[in-house]
Amino acid sequence: MASHHMKLLVSFLVLLVLLLFSSFNVNSSSTSPSEEAHALLNWKDSLHGQATSALSSWVLPPSHVNSSHHCRDWFGISCKAGKVVDINLSNTSLAGTLQSFPFSNLPNLNGLNLSFNSLYGAIPVQITELSKLNYIDFYANNFSGEIPSEMGQLTSLQVLGFGQNHLSGSIPSSLCDLRNLNRLSLFSNQFSGSIPLEIGNLRSLVSLALYQNNLTGPIPRSLGNLTNLKYLYFYQNQLSGSIPSEIGNLKSLVDLEFWTNHLSGSIPSSFGSLQNLILLYLYENELSGSIPSEIGNLKSLVKLALSTNHLNGSIPSSFGSLQNLTLLYLYENELSGSIPSEIGNLKSLVKLALNTNHLSGSIPSSFGSLQNLTLLYLYENELSGSIPSEIGNLKSLVDLEFCTNHLSGSIPSSFGSLQNLTILDLYENELSGSIPSEIGNLKSLVKLDLSTNHLSGSIPSSFGSLQNLTLLYLYENELSGSIPSEIGNLKSLVKNWKLEISCATST
Repeated sequence: MASHHMKLLVSFLVLLVLLLFSSFNVNSSSTSPSEEAHALLNWKDSLHGQATSALSSWVLPPSHVNSSHHCRDWFGISCKAGKVVDINLSNTSLAGTLQSFPFSNLPNLNGLNLSFNSLYGAIPVQITELSKLNYIDFYANNFSGEIPSEMGQLTSLQVLGFGQNHLSGSIPSSLCDLRNLNRLSLFSNQFSGSIPLEIGNLRSLVSLALYQNNLTGPIPRSLGNLTNLKYLYFYQNQLSGSIPSEIGNLKSLVDLEFWTNHLSGSIPSSFGSLQNLILLYLYENELSGSIPSEIGNLKSLVKLALSTNHLNGSIPSSFGSLQNLTLLYLYENELSGSIPSEIGNLKSLVKLALNTNHLSGSIPSSFGSLQNLTLLYLYENELSGSIPSEIGNLKSLVDLEFCTNHLSGSIPSSFGSLQNLTILDLYENELSGSIPSEIGNLKSLVKLDLSTNHLSGSIPSSFGSLQNLTLLYLYENELSGSIPSEIGNLKSLVKNWKLEISCATST
């Protein structure tokens, strides 16, 4: 019995020693509140500019040993159980580096927001000591150098924001080990090289912003794995190759912007599956082939810009189903055929630019239903026939440009109802008949160019009411009669020396 009690006593003592040893290790590896505070003050002392003013509350009282004064009273500091867990110094005019930042003294830090400051220098590899970090936001600073590859060790990270700095080098593939990441923002830097193929491992990503860098190579097909992605921004890089059809797997996508790259090949028909897409910008690339009719399935689409590519074929009539569309830019392509009358179904449309293509046929009279339209560009095509009088229904129009086509017939007198119009360009067509006096009703008009047509009759005296007009081009027509004295009322015109009429004058 005594032996049994002795064994129990020995076991208890061993357990007690182990617990004490464990407790000693924890306490020795942790940082006291006083150490945290002093370490932060050391970093503050390394800063310059207006940092002293922004961090004026960062002082310690005479008796501060093991106190949590910094948790209660310091600006930008949040604590839990007396330990710093969050630092938010966004937009506080900080200037300096992170070389003295106390990474090793803040083992419990979850969030670090230093955005909108003037911090510079490299991002120290010691940042990986913040093993509990959930988010980093260094947006809009002057950090330079490469991203430490060791940052792939911060596996708790959910938000990584290094946008708008001067970071360079390639994007480390180790960042693709951050499986909890839901937002990755590396935009507006100087990154080069290709997008890591492993990017498809980040299956929690909701937002991926790599725009305004010098990235080259193809768009990885592995992006098709990111089924939680809502925002995908690769614009203003030097990416090349075709757009992967796997992008069509991203059913959660709301905003897709690949504009201003060197992307080639056709637009994948799989894009028709992106039912939640609100914005699709592919302009200023080298895309070719026809526009997939499946784009007409994107019922949530608000803005569609495919301009400045090499797209050919006709404009899909399925576009008439895009009832929420406010912007449709297809200009500077090689599109041909007629303009679908179904475009007139797009009652929400505000801006429509189909200029600089090979479109033929007539302007659909259904355009008269586009009551919200402010901009209508059909210039530099091969359109023919007369201008529909229904265009006069577009009371919101500000800019109307039909120049350089083969339009014939007369200028509709209904144009006199376009009270908000500032630009009316109809030059280089085959228009005939007299100029409607109703044009004089357009009190907001700044530019009027009817040159190089077959217009006849006299210049309307009502033009004298166009008080905001700075440019009036009527040259190369068949106008006759005298120049109305009312033209002298156009003070802005005379001031800017933009009067070109070149018509025959009778006595």
